Amino acid sequence: MEPHAADPHFATHAILQAVVVAVFLGICAQVLAHRFKLPAILPLLLLGMAAGPFGLALFDPGALGSGLEVVIHLGVAVILFEGGLSLDLHQLRQIGPALRNLLTVGTAVTWVGAGMVAHWVTGASPSTAALFGAIVTFTGPTVIAPLLRHMVAPKKVRTLLVSEGLMIDPIGAVLAYLVLQWIERAGLGFRGVAIEILGLSLAGIVLGGFAGVLAVLAVRRRFLGEELRSLVILALLFGSFLVSEMQAPQSGILASVVMGLVVSAAEIPDLGPVKAFKGQLTVLFISVLFVLLSGQLDLGAIYDLGTSGLLVVAGLILLVRPLSILASMPFGAFDWKEKLLLGLTAPRGIVAAAVASLAAIQLRAAGLMEDAAILEGLVYIVILVTCAWATVMAGLLPRLLGYLDDPARRRVALVGANGLSVALARLFNERGWTAVVVDSVAKKLAKLREQGFTAVVGDARESDTYDRAGVERDTAVVALTPNDALNLLVAELVRDDLGVEHPVVALQEPSREFGSRRRVWIDLLADRDLDVAYWSRQLDDGRARLVALVPPDGGQEAQTFLSFLRENSARQRVLGGFKGGRPVFDWSPELLPDFEEVMVLCHQELVADLEALVQRPEEAEPEPLRPAAETQ
Repeated sequence: MEPHAADPHFATHAILQAVVVAVFLGICAQVLAHRFKLPAILPLLLLGMAAGPFGLALFDPGALGSGLEVVIHLGVAVILFEGGLSLDLHQLRQIGPALRNLLTVGTAVTWVGAGMVAHWVTGASPSTAALFGAIVTFTGPTVIAPLLRHMVAPKKVRTLLVSEGLMIDPIGAVLAYLVLQWIERAGLGFRGVAIEILGLSLAGIVLGGFAGVLAVLAVRRRFLGEELRSLVILALLFGSFLVSEMQAPQSGILASVVMGLVVSAAEIPDLGPVKAFKGQLTVLFISVLFVLLSGQLDLGAIYDLGTSGLLVVAGLILLVRPLSILASMPFGAFDWKEKLLLGLTAPRGIVAAAVASLAAIQLRAAGLMEDAAILEGLVYIVILVTCAWATVMAGLLPRLLGYLDDPARRRVALVGANGLSVALARLFNERGWTAVVVDSVAKKLAKLREQGFTAVVGDARESDTYDRAGVERDTAVVALTPNDALNLLVAELVRDDLGVEHPVVALQEPSREFGSRRRVWIDLLADRDLDVAYWSRQLDDGRARLVALVPPDGGQEAQTFLSFLRENSARQRVLGGFKGGRPVFDWSPELLPDFEEVMVLCHQELVADLEALVQRPEEAEPEPLRPAAETQ
């Protein structure tokens, strides 16, 4: 006998299949996105649609029934809490007026503009167009944050985009909820709208703030083991979301953001494990949610929209978004390049998809089947195209606007004040780079400032220190303290919090698996062990020097040069070099022909021999030897 949908075993199997396939495809999409440096939402959306009931029918999200709505609500709560937890409050204060205008004036322009474009182009009813406009006010931290990890842009632009993506979510959700209520109730009066907004705001702010305070107390009192802290905070998050939703529908989203902001503002030490746990949970929820939501999408509805759907997206990207930026930016706060970058970067993400799916469910329940199909089709086209557009622009715009070649962005942060960091700082400064030495001991840095070096006093374990040092995604960060554990901690911090893709560390005792199986994203200074304390003493005493040499092009000269380095391995370290005028620390002998210069840290008696090995004909350019000055 064939299984039937009414059979409980069949229903259980269908639910299990939907969840397992969603998890599997979601993680596969994340791997693909990481490998090809794409926003994960693109492969998630494509895999979900391909495997869903309207594609290969590998799973059916409808098997979850009303459970799908539960998963959506809880997933959005975790995503927005993690966003609030990651929000940079220090930078937020600096861009406050621009963000305030973008969340008010910009939201209004986007809502009205997107609604009008959808109505004129597709012929959608005014109510459906208004609901669509409200939903696409979301930009989404889940797509903005990964995008910015691969975009070179001014810090205030990056901070404004991330902050907008986070803060606009509760505003857009409330707006969409009110429009939906207006559709279902055939119009709400001004008083009704005011009461709805007041109830939503009070419930979300009060309950989210209370849950945040409880979370801070639970962590600070240290009566919980480290393994329980993240779970307690998760329980408080779900609890505040539920209670808030019971008081006022759609207020749980606001409560989640507020709770994250409260925990972030408390500046709790040792919050790294909590952030890591929430980050992994967010990735899991995003992956599963997007596969489930895109899997139930009727591809026929998207096809029926035809070119009109693409015209709506073009209007959003090229007209509505730039207008919202122009209307929102305070005079003089951003230059034209920054405004252009802001105006062409507005991908929509998982929260927009989740709200659209929830709205479509309610519209179908009200008998508005055609409106639900148009709404879902338009929103998903917007998500797919705006994410693809933003991915292309993230690589293209910084190059066209000159950010990649801007001398002001040539910055190297050297963590740890010692003889080696001073020698490196001098070498970088001579080549037009800004070297910033970071250390917690003010007296050491005071001496460096007297010599003309840029220095920042701060704890190497705190993200704020690197903000003050001007560290951004394209900044080279080199951890040069004598403490291996601290150097690795610095690398993880700047990668997780600031998006530095390949931080560099000096290790006295690197493990055999380092760089091959463990921490493959870290560059090991000198590609081997490096005793920072020893070499710093040698530099301070004048018994060692850091020199930059133009290496031989190849052939026998190059082999002789490398043989000399191998024979004197105990008395020298190749720290890296310059390629295309940029410092590169991923050194190995096979890469020698690629380097314009190599940085060699060596004992004083080796310098003359190295000079002789790299001698070039008189007509060759550049100079055969460009030594960095010794530390004084």
